Amino acid sequence: MNEIMSIHSAARPLLKTKKFSNLHIELFEQILMGKTNRDINKAYGYTQRSHAVVDHSRKVMYKLLALEGLCRRDNMDRVTYPRQYCFWWKKVLDTHNEALNRMAIKPEYYEPHN
Repeated sequence: MNEIMSIHSAARPLLKTKKFSNLHIELFEQILMGKTNRDINKAYGYTQRSHAVVDHSRKVMYKLLALEGLCRRDNMDRVTYPRQYCFWWKKVLDTHNEALNRMAIKPEYYEPHN
């Protein structure tokens, strides 16, 4: 049982903040620069199995779609494969970057376990 608990706690992201934060935007920008999820996980201290990059960047994409007045359902291919549409996403992000940063809060992190 302790082994299972340690596996799950090791995969838990370091981000404590559940709300939309500046880290979400940073991770999405890393995707748009062409970095892989594995590289981003390593750089930000997430485990290899963590889905934080996908989850956090998806949150940014949904907000951008809403700011553009676009339907999620019609744009799911762009959300699922953001690297294939990176030039389109970059243009949308540049257009709404100021609004996103006003919405975002400062991220809080879990204390590291010793």
